[in-house]
Amino acid sequence: MSAVRCKRNRLRTYLMNRCRTFYLLAWITLSCGIAFAQISTPDDRYKADILVVVAHPDDDTIVSSYLARGVFDQHKRVAVVYCTRGDSGSNSTGRERAKALGLVREIEGRKALSRLGITNVWYLDGRDTASQDVLLSLATWPSASVLEQVVRIVRLTRPEVVFTWLPGSVAGENHGDHQAAGVTATEAFDMAGNPTMFPSQLVAPIRQFENAFEGLTPWQPQKLYYFTDAFDTAFFKGHGPEYDGNQTSPSRKVTYLQLAAQSAAAYYTQLPDPNIGKRIENGDVSAAAIADMEKAGYLPEPVRLWLGKSHVESGATEDVFQGLSSTPIVFAPVSPVPAESEGKLAVQFGGPFGFYRNFWRAHELKSLETLRPEIAVEPRDTLTIPVVIANSNNTPVEVTVAAELPSGWSASPISPVSVFPHSQSTVLLRAIAPSQLSEKFAEIKLRADSQGKILFQDSVFVQVSAYVAGQVK
Repeated sequence: MSAVRCKRNRLRTYLMNRCRTFYLLAWITLSCGIAFAQISTPDDRYKADILVVVAHPDDDTIVSSYLARGVFDQHKRVAVVYCTRGDSGSNSTGRERAKALGLVREIEGRKALSRLGITNVWYLDGRDTASQDVLLSLATWPSASVLEQVVRIVRLTRPEVVFTWLPGSVAGENHGDHQAAGVTATEAFDMAGNPTMFPSQLVAPIRQFENAFEGLTPWQPQKLYYFTDAFDTAFFKGHGPEYDGNQTSPSRKVTYLQLAAQSAAAYYTQLPDPNIGKRIENGDVSAAAIADMEKAGYLPEPVRLWLGKSHVESGATEDVFQGLSSTPIVFAPVSPVPAESEGKLAVQFGGPFGFYRNFWRAHELKSLETLRPEIAVEPRDTLTIPVVIANSNNTPVEVTVAAELPSGWSASPISPVSVFPHSQSTVLLRAIAPSQLSEKFAEIKLRADSQGKILFQDSVFVQVSAYVAGQVK
């Protein structure tokens, strides 16, 4: 009997242990399930009214007087995305360069924005690329990775409004990275509400400690605004609102321009004279100090915006927040405008100029189609203008491309090109600028002919300037 009791006791102990294990696992599973069920809404700490997407730390200074207005007196939440850390930039204060400079500029950016009450800031892995070619920046960043990251941040911050650089080439605004930020932000604006784009960002995790699925939700921003640091921003008039930085902040009792100057003063490495920033940080926000900041390329006045897109009823020049819906809007897919039929032999600009015309059409940016191709070059520099010829015929076609140059410019003659059937060729016009500076635009006229028929006539407008962000080679 004692042996039987021992067996029964062992069996009872075994079954009790199994039951304890079962109930423990059930309790853990239930607890995890309750935890996931309780977190059913996005984290409101990261909600933004405006998301600013720019290329480098200090790009924010173009609109910082408006941001001061929005944060301090309109009580708007602002978040900022820097697509690069600016690690190929200059350093007027120390020996740090490359990745070390990127760390310094990240500190400067966070310090500058904190003075405007902005703390939600992200730095992405784009590579700072000094050129005038947006396509080079998009290739070097690389653009696919940066785009995915920007879409993620749009879905995380859920902004009603997106601010970014103008996706276009205008004289003075010729930095490829600036334009790449504008291109990327526009794409993210159109993608973030699409549930089929980057779907792993939208899948809710089903296991504890899941690190593949992100649990975000699609988000469609309502308005997209562009800004620029072109030599002359008058062409923005009528396309968006303007904000006077000389107005006084009711809450801070100083002008918005003074608040913006205190923020921009943090960018020591990028100021031609670091003492400009030090003076302002020491309390000198006089008109002279602000003028020095403006000469350094910061704090344009007034802040001019261009309404690129709006999915709510709002006039172009009305306030940024006019007409916004108080509830999330549905995804608004783009309906690209088809290109006009150009027959079996088509000629158009290549490079950035051709890219932008296709980009504006693909993203329904009809208002930008009024922009003419512009660029600034340095004296005696060489400007390369590509012309792409596409032949859809079954026979080869000979095309002649010619250029009419303004006074003082020179270029080698362009030989006729034979384009094979169902292929394309690119003709490069290399125009050499004169040695004299000029604020007037020079017009370079291009024309393509084949068999006595004009296939293409267009122009590029150029300023010869002492200040050029990069060069198209």
